[in-house]
Amino acid sequence: MARYPDSFLDNLRAGNEIVSVMSAYVNIKRTGRDYVCNCPFHSEKTPSCHIYTETQSFYCFGCGAGGDVITFIRLIERLEYVESVRFLAQRAGISMPEDDISDDGVNFRTRILEMNREAARYFRDMLLSPQGKVGLDYLLDRGLTPNTIRKYGLGYAPEGWHNLHYYLKKKGFTEDEMEAGALLTRNNNSYYDKFRNRVMFPIIDRRKNVIAFGGRALEKDAKAKYLNSDETPVFHKRENLFSLNFAKNTEESCFILCEGYMDVIALNQAGFDNAVATLGTAITPQQANLMKRYTSEAVISYDSDEAGQKATVKAINLLSEAGVLARVLHIPDAKDPDEFIKKFGADSFRRLLSKTETAIDFEFGKLKIGIDLDTAAGKTEFLKRAVNFLAQLRSDTERTVYISEAARLSGQQVSAITGLVADKQRQNRYYERRAQEKQLIRGETKRDPINPDSVRFPVEEKAERGIIAFLFHSPDRLPDVEKKLTAEDFPTEFNRRVYSFVRDCIKSGSSVDISSIGGEFTAEEVGRITGICKQGDMLPYSILRLDEYINVLLKHKEKSNRKSVTEMTDEEMLAQIEELKRKRAEKNGNK
Repeated sequence: MARYPDSFLDNLRAGNEIVSVMSAYVNIKRTGRDYVCNCPFHSEKTPSCHIYTETQSFYCFGCGAGGDVITFIRLIERLEYVESVRFLAQRAGISMPEDDISDDGVNFRTRILEMNREAARYFRDMLLSPQGKVGLDYLLDRGLTPNTIRKYGLGYAPEGWHNLHYYLKKKGFTEDEMEAGALLTRNNNSYYDKFRNRVMFPIIDRRKNVIAFGGRALEKDAKAKYLNSDETPVFHKRENLFSLNFAKNTEESCFILCEGYMDVIALNQAGFDNAVATLGTAITPQQANLMKRYTSEAVISYDSDEAGQKATVKAINLLSEAGVLARVLHIPDAKDPDEFIKKFGADSFRRLLSKTETAIDFEFGKLKIGIDLDTAAGKTEFLKRAVNFLAQLRSDTERTVYISEAARLSGQQVSAITGLVADKQRQNRYYERRAQEKQLIRGETKRDPINPDSVRFPVEEKAERGIIAFLFHSPDRLPDVEKKLTAEDFPTEFNRRVYSFVRDCIKSGSSVDISSIGGEFTAEEVGRITGICKQGDMLPYSILRLDEYINVLLKHKEKSNRKSVTEMTDEEMLAQIEELKRKRAEKNGNK
């Protein structure tokens, strides 16, 4: 990876103060001299992400994300290290170093984005050619205007196995690049076009890059009605939204969350530029957090069938956890927004938006299904359902509001329902503990993807972390460590790599901080290293503590080097016996 001069990184950090950068993405609150926020990288309602002004770093105690401002941009914008540095340099008006610093990952991503742009041009040209008449007729029959078709860059992938393949090859792209960009499918040693006889929807990110495609089949018997790009180095479907490039600039007070491409495009054409859709999956925590950056309110416009209802419940929960107020749209006499607008017009749809339900109305409407609340039996059944539902809510504030509504509908006292909910919560916690205990008894442990060796060496791994944190805090103590240990004495491969890097930085006179490691480790690894430093700060940095960590690794080294009886020669065995006798005599003499 790239390694930039310390002076440049210092200027970059000074021009991109971390609180200023992060506040553009999350709502932050001051606590003393530092700040906290809800972590944008996982769903939570209680802030666990801390921003440290003194070290210009952040760390989430919930999911382990952390690092400096460069790492934050890497994670939030899904960029490689060099791209993140360029992003921040441009933001601060700082010139990039003129050194020939290259990064293969960045170059590969750039190639895929260039290839996607060429593919989008090809699909657009095909749509407007005689070959694409079937695709153009489909879009016009769906009520789209030529202006809308151009605005969204819609296209057509013709029938045939190698149309796009050969076109991109003439443009200088390789089969490996096309496969990595999910434009070709590989079968043994042969390649063929992934999208064939489909209307094509380019997926464009906030920076106007074409990152992927969705294709709508035109054959009635197609196996997949909609086919979306697979994950690629530039496309992560869980972290993007269709039409966000338009919705992020809306003057409306909310987003409209739809199920599909055509709903979004029809709404946009009708004047609702605040519509977005997920990309072939139910809404994810990342997408909910992405919406939070641009709006505080969302209207969920999903189908009213069973699958749509389940998706609505999930969307309400995830949006609520991200801090987005969710409302639910019911569409009468039409299956989706597109059909409703065709039947009744855009003004009628806008009036419909003003009558959306709150999340509480939607949830309690579901609880009441099939129940007669005018009967004692009906009220009892409703109360059972309500208590089960209320016990699962994470927010105390929301639970209080729901309890009041449940009391009104069931005719019970608020205090009585509060007690029932508390009992159910205790029961749920008991069963969760039992499940965790059973998991431990079965010996099931969660694999650590960053440092998988930690499961085999839990005690030693803790000592390794202690030494690494110590050197970040007191690099002058490196000679104390090197007198007794080498990098090979670290049992876990990840910590060994971190120690080696820190050691080399100290010896070369380079800065030892989170920014200095960014170019050598992934964003996830930087988060782990940040956590090591933050956890190390919770204990005093005494030389006695450092010696204890070193001794743990020395004991492990001694144990690892000790031969088994079957491996010893006669002389070695006799020497071992004499050593044991000596140690026993010393022990008895000290008593």
